Amino acid sequence: MKSAAVAGQGIFRDAASDALIREAFFDQAARTWRLIVPDFGTLEGPFLVAALEYAGEHEGEATFAISLASAGEVTFGAA
Repeated sequence: MKSAAVAGQGIFRDAASDALIREAFFDQAARTWRLIVPDFGTLEGPFLVAALEYAGEHEGEATFAISLASAGEVTFGAA
């Protein structure tokens, strides 16, 4: 069985995207993700949110770091 692990960080575009990822993390429910890696390709399939961390500075934007672990078949499409 093949597996994939992906990690990244950034800021949420809106409250809805923050809520979806937070819900997936606390429910530990596999969700279908499409991950686009520029100049590499696209990974698509079920992933669990293995880790979710928030950080921020006083009066600044909140940032996040996320780790995803595959939870089934993941397909790859080259860029």
